Amino acid sequence: MLKTNQKNVHAFEIEKQEPEAVMEFLEKNHALLQYFLIIFKYDIEPEVKAILRKHQLLFLETNRALNGRHIKTMSLKEETDHPKPNHSKTEPKTTIYERHIRSGEEIYSANHLIFLGNIHNGAKIISEGCVSVYGVCEGAIVCFGECLILKEVKSAQIVFQNQILSLKEVERLLVNKNIKIITKNDDILDIKEVL
Repeated sequence: MLKTNQKNVHAFEIEKQEPEAVMEFLEKNHALLQYFLIIFKYDIEPEVKAILRKHQLLFLETNRALNGRHIKTMSLKEETDHPKPNHSKTEPKTTIYERHIRSGEEIYSANHLIFLGNIHNGAKIISEGCVSVYGVCEGAIVCFGECLILKEVKSAQIVFQNQILSLKEVERLLVNKNIKIITKNDDILDIKEVL
């Protein structure tokens, strides 16, 4: 009997670009990209493959169109102009962790997640819902929800709605220990401090 496992995979899809731009992206973000499948919509160059192998990143070359859920953002004006459709799909539940998430621990969830303790370096959180961290965040966070709330950030490994936070955006999170909320408006990350 054949034994199989079904997995849900999050992927970055990369269209044809200059190899230098792709190599720079891979070198800069390899620590976060280890949690994703990288799909190239073209035959990639040998020097790009060398970087993928160097960092042991999982990748696929294909010209097939892949189906999947795309993150779509809507401006506040668009939301108020159109009533929200009545989906039969239930809203994600919320899971609260009142403990520290240790190094090596991985949490994958379709729920909204609230962490009252710290996320240690080497821990990984991936959520389809919103994520709130009220302790110190040193681990990797991948959030596909509508918002990401962080208090004290000591990590550069943060992905929000398929966008890896740039060094400049991470520096904005490091300014102080005040609570910050990250949202996305028209594909632009918005980081606001909550008083």
